[in-house]
Amino acid sequence: MMKNNLIFKGLAVLLLMGAFQASVLAAPACKGPNKNDPGCEEEAAAAAAAVVDSVTVDWLNQKLVVRGSGLAGATTFVLGNSVSLGVASVTDTELDIPFNLDMADEVLSQGNYNLKVDGAVQLSVFIESQIIDPGDTGCPCQADWTLEPAVKWGIPSADCLEIEGPFSNDIADISGTIFSDYPVGAAYPQHPIGASFYPGEPDSSVCRLVEVNSDATTTDLVNKRINENQQATCATELKANVCATVTLFP
Repeated sequence: MMKNNLIFKGLAVLLLMGAFQASVLAAPACKGPNKNDPGCEEEAAAAAAAVVDSVTVDWLNQKLVVRGSGLAGATTFVLGNSVSLGVASVTDTELDIPFNLDMADEVLSQGNYNLKVDGAVQLSVFIESQIIDPGDTGCPCQADWTLEPAVKWGIPSADCLEIEGPFSNDIADISGTIFSDYPVGAAYPQHPIGASFYPGEPDSSVCRLVEVNSDATTTDLVNKRINENQQATCATELKANVCATVTLFP
């Protein structure tokens, strides 16, 4: 009986040792002798979710600048209800979202727009003016100008002033005043007309036609936001079809 008990206990010990060895083999292997050894791989830490602290609208460089943490690991950025926006110059704490057609289709006027990162709303961004796709070309005011009585009655009658922009062959502003002379001999209404593009000043970057009455009241007949490409085309249109003379203002 004693011999049988010893055999039974020996078998039990062997079974326990086998189970312990199996559990050790099943655990992830460490290359070093202990956790403090450089050869032992540390467990990978879970990536932190992106957090947005601020968003700046950089009108001069035509982009949104997003600052926060964990940004390098984020995959989708959505402004308002638009499709995902492309990003550039990404670091973990800052990234750029360049203006593009999708953003222009979303931001049609001044207002607050939610920025979503990976599906979560991060921040409400105030945008002071309509965003224009930097790739847009042509003069969006040309058809509207020709529909207005001031232009139809006055072509070409305005003495226009042209202001050079910061780059060669770049026009920042061209403007003049059309005197409609309707009815015949009337000094009013007068119609200032022009096209302007000022980097960093979205509300000043417009093509326009304004009616000024004798009592000094004014009405915007045409007022549309434009980018630099469009302003150049609008300036050419004014010089060719509206301005009788063009004076360069240094």
